[in-house]
Amino acid sequence: MKTKTLALLGAGTTLSFLLYKFFSKEAVSTEQGGAFAFNESDVTVVIKKEIKERFIQPTNVANVPILVLYGTEYGLSAEVAKKLEEEINKLTGMWARVVDMEEYEMIEFDKEQLVLIITSTYGDGVPPTTARPFFDYLDANEFDFSHIQFCVLALGDRSYPYFCQAGKMMEKYFEKCKAQKIRDRYEVDQEDWTLFDKWIETVCSNVIPTLKGLETRSDDYLYEKAKAFAGNQGKHHKKKPYQSKLLVKRLLTQQGLKDKVGYHFEFELGDSELKFIPGDALGILADNPASEVAEIISLFKKSASFKINTPGWHYQEGEQANPSQITLEHILTKCYDIHNLKPELISHLKDNCKNAGEKEKLEALLSAGTGKANTVLTKFLEEHHLVDVLKMFPSARAQNLDDTISQLAKLLPRYYSIASSMRKDDKTVALCVAVVKYNLHGTERVGIASTHMAERMKIGDKVSIYVNNNPDFRLPEDPSTPILMIGPGTGIAPFVAFIQERLSLEATGENHLFFGCRRSDEDFLYKQELENWANDGHIKLYTAFSRETSEKVYVQNRLLENSQQICDLIQAGGHIYVCGDAKYMAVDVHAALATILTKHMSIDQAEAENLLHQLEKQKRYQKDTWF
Repeated sequence: MKTKTLALLGAGTTLSFLLYKFFSKEAVSTEQGGAFAFNESDVTVVIKKEIKERFIQPTNVANVPILVLYGTEYGLSAEVAKKLEEEINKLTGMWARVVDMEEYEMIEFDKEQLVLIITSTYGDGVPPTTARPFFDYLDANEFDFSHIQFCVLALGDRSYPYFCQAGKMMEKYFEKCKAQKIRDRYEVDQEDWTLFDKWIETVCSNVIPTLKGLETRSDDYLYEKAKAFAGNQGKHHKKKPYQSKLLVKRLLTQQGLKDKVGYHFEFELGDSELKFIPGDALGILADNPASEVAEIISLFKKSASFKINTPGWHYQEGEQANPSQITLEHILTKCYDIHNLKPELISHLKDNCKNAGEKEKLEALLSAGTGKANTVLTKFLEEHHLVDVLKMFPSARAQNLDDTISQLAKLLPRYYSIASSMRKDDKTVALCVAVVKYNLHGTERVGIASTHMAERMKIGDKVSIYVNNNPDFRLPEDPSTPILMIGPGTGIAPFVAFIQERLSLEATGENHLFFGCRRSDEDFLYKQELENWANDGHIKLYTAFSRETSEKVYVQNRLLENSQQICDLIQAGGHIYVCGDAKYMAVDVHAALATILTKHMSIDQAEAENLLHQLEKQKRYQKDTWF
């Protein structure tokens, strides 16, 4: 390609788009994973794209402004809020404005009259990380919201003990401020679009049209507020991640191990201005495997360079705004989840199916609806990736590719506990990652982010990252406080950061670490570092190797063996931290702690449970666990 450059500066959006289309060619370098490029041309086009401004009224007449306020950790609440916005804007005289709770400072609640709240719950019953300041703001203040009408859609996961807790808290806060509840809180377990759609339909058809006292307004304060807020955001964040270079890739497990393979990674922070505290996580925006993407494109019978509209929610990949269209290869690589499918895709394929036999199978899958109650459909979606479904129903591959692609779920970030302290090294960030691989329908399948880092990235390659704060997993402020860390497997990650931080601070509090794995010679993560710290007297290390003896030994067994020491630490004001598997390990560790308290404090089971609950409320018993 020649290096001539045509700069389209100051041109309107329409002209820019037409010139972009004129100079764009079909062929796009596959070496770049379908990245933005203009090939087969001797002209490089540089487009100054206008960024779409927020909160501009859809018509020139006055409308009733409605605030759709969402809190999200992974993006699902944002997707629901977007759909609610679209449906509200179809109503005559209504205008929805969608605001993320992390932007709450630009909201003037005295000017709002109808607030529709959508929030997920994160981890052990806490608000989404970026929404936490808004929850704290409402909790700490007494406002008069008596002029506001509101209702809450609460998203949760029944696998966790505090189901939809954030939604319950938000409803309580608005009621405390004397806001008028127009509908009872609606709770949804995991991603169930049948229930989301039902709630949206009810709100738009049965609730909003019946409300009294809503005023129309010709302008909106949020327009100017949004522009100012955008200018004050940090350099890199969730919506504009940092392109970080991989500096270190170190195998932590035995060479040749078939499963449970673990790696230590280090990424450079450069001029990103990213900051983190021990306990925080790093968001990795990984790529889908190129081989799977290529197979899907082949099944669609399209060119890799076929142009698709860029999703409005897609994170900004570079310094400039994303172009309005990107290639099919690019969108399948970076934007959409090709493993975790939505029921809407099955419905869409059924509607476009041309083969009677295939249509019958699709109808059977959908016979009990698209909700979680349809266990047949749920199981099918859990066991099939996009490539499987396209092979099963070849006649259902719709010609309108935009419509089909839009039925896929957003490719979500993967969060990994940070395994380093900025006090030790403020130029890099480290992760401890287990490589995920499994077999499905006779084919090896892989975890997107873990294999992206372990197998598809070379030293010097870049990946999009951002810091995800975790205020519920923090070291005690007093460095003399003893701490008990329980982290088998990759649950060790935040505790490497904890220990580095405590050593840098010259903390005097004792550091007790319980680590478990299968064998000391196979998957003892950070073996050298942990043993060195133990030999130097910096930590007290307790290990549990479950496959080295005839009787399996786990971290909870080691806790019980050292029960007096554990009880003494708790009574001395120590803090307890648990990181790792929530389904089994965290439950068994909790039971072991309760047993220890009943044994050495002469209290019954109920009193022990109450004491552990009080420790949780005091931030002395913190968990970072996952299913």
